[in-house]
Amino acid sequence: MCGICGIASSEADYPINRDQLLTMRDSMVSRGPDDAGVYLSHGVGLGSRRLSILDLSDRGHMPMHTSEGRFSITYNGEVYNYRELRSELESRGYEFQSNSDTEVVLKSYAAFGPAMLDRFNGMFAIAIWDSEKRILFLARDRLGIKPLYYAVRNEILYFASEAKALFAAGLPREFDSETWEELLCFRYVAGEKTPYLGIKRLLPGHYLTWQNGQITTRRWWHLGERARNNPVPGGDAAGWFRATFEDSVNARRISDVPIGVLLSGGLDSSSVAATLAGQAGSGIASFTVRFAEPRYDEGPLAREVAQRWNLDHHELTLAPAELLDRLYQASFLNDEPLAHGNDLYLWAISQMAKPLVTVLLSGEGGDETLGGYVRYRPLLYPGLLRAARPIFPGFVSTLGLNGRLKKLSRFLQLGRLEDFILLNSCDVLPTDLAALGMTPSLHLTFRRQMLEEAQQTYPGDLFRQAMYSDHHTFLCSILDRNDRMTMGASIECRVPFLDYRLVEGLASLPTSTLLAGKQSKPLLRRAMGDRLPQSILKHQKWGFAVPWTTYLRQVPELRDLVESVCDAEPIRNGPFDKNLLRKALKQFIEGDNQYEAVIRQLVIITIWYQACFQSNASTYSADVVQQTQVVNSQHIGAG
Repeated sequence: MCGICGIASSEADYPINRDQLLTMRDSMVSRGPDDAGVYLSHGVGLGSRRLSILDLSDRGHMPMHTSEGRFSITYNGEVYNYRELRSELESRGYEFQSNSDTEVVLKSYAAFGPAMLDRFNGMFAIAIWDSEKRILFLARDRLGIKPLYYAVRNEILYFASEAKALFAAGLPREFDSETWEELLCFRYVAGEKTPYLGIKRLLPGHYLTWQNGQITTRRWWHLGERARNNPVPGGDAAGWFRATFEDSVNARRISDVPIGVLLSGGLDSSSVAATLAGQAGSGIASFTVRFAEPRYDEGPLAREVAQRWNLDHHELTLAPAELLDRLYQASFLNDEPLAHGNDLYLWAISQMAKPLVTVLLSGEGGDETLGGYVRYRPLLYPGLLRAARPIFPGFVSTLGLNGRLKKLSRFLQLGRLEDFILLNSCDVLPTDLAALGMTPSLHLTFRRQMLEEAQQTYPGDLFRQAMYSDHHTFLCSILDRNDRMTMGASIECRVPFLDYRLVEGLASLPTSTLLAGKQSKPLLRRAMGDRLPQSILKHQKWGFAVPWTTYLRQVPELRDLVESVCDAEPIRNGPFDKNLLRKALKQFIEGDNQYEAVIRQLVIITIWYQACFQSNASTYSADVVQQTQVVNSQHIGAG
């Protein structure tokens, strides 16, 4: 696991600035504190910060080169089936100098070119330079578990694992005001775009080539095509899932460093923990975030799992007084506005874990692949939704109902069921923005493109359309969070639910098979239920929620920020009616929850802007680097 970066020119005699490349590389020190390397050649430079996971020796140093010097690689990720691939390459005459998967990826490219990607089971962002043809090859894994950003300026291509490395190279850091609507409604800019002008992300399941100053991108993995063309797992779906999930967890145990598990107490992470412990034996380290507020605390459930499987269990509770500083530091790590409220907690628990482990397994992806979100369920009944649309909102309003019924009423008021799917993951709806003086357009090109693909893949099945859309949008925001917050503590996070065999197989299953049962995620319950305490199976799903509404009102530093947000950048120059916004802020402080979601997001955007744009950004950078160095020194001392 690493931080990678590079600079490439179409001109062979272009002098790559070594200091510029080193600055890019070392802006990502938390991604790779164990080793650092740089490669400079004619018109190209590659950089790497290494977090050693496989082959801890110097033989795993990057950038790495083929023996004749034609191909050079800098690489972030893990290819879990690299040993099988290495055997195949050895049968073709390739020799190996290390035991790393990096060398397998490099020589796979030499043998197969971009076609190698279909052979990989893993998470990865790859950069390979072909000095003979002067081609730079960039690629991302199927789901986008590992990040890759790029920009072109003055006919020079820059790329890196994080946007901050592009800014360290001297590229301008400018907020793209066209992303306001998406940031407020969805909390995340999906697709190639980012909140920064001129900065793009390479899409998951895509690769890019740069040659003679020309960029060509190709989609090498298409979930819709795989869902339509893959053979449906036959017979016992639960048995197939169980066997494949076990193999996925086992594959993600490949490591030369200690492994632990993030354990929330929910069904997904408990399934990962139980399967990992069943394979590796007792003593696996588990890590849980606790909350003082009982409604948000799943700690007792996590303890039951830990006790049943004899895990080495660790718990973390953050004091409210810590939250503001951690919000700034997490925002700096993330480069984009925090999208999930629990981001900083994931960073904190990863810091806690670092002295004990370097790899963590997570339950992320279970809801998107198995249909676990409660917000999907109304879409199972499109006819009922259409019939309820004229009367249900009035009924809810008359009775003053709140919670999920009120949210359903708000979605029905959108009109078209297509918009119900498009906005399914949103807490902030276009009507909320209009009430603050914005003019929402819903010109969401990438999101609508994914919705069209979903409709083609699952015609008439709104439930599966929402799942498919989330795979390409909402899940990307979760994976970005996982990457930034764990790598911010120099931890690698692996996600067994997103093994491509599970993703493709589940996408191929009929909805009737996927949802055959009365409870949420029935397939997972049938496959894993005998491994989990009954309390886990009976517990009502609530996710990794955080009581931000309470904190924003009651924690003095956060309340002060809420009260002043209207006069802070970028809100001050944003597309709002300031009188309406000030009124909404006042009502929120006084206890009115009508605009709590949009106010929370405005606060998050303000913190991000201050952490990443304004002069104190260097302070957060220094704080994060210092904490990383302290954590890593503890890890070395504990070794």
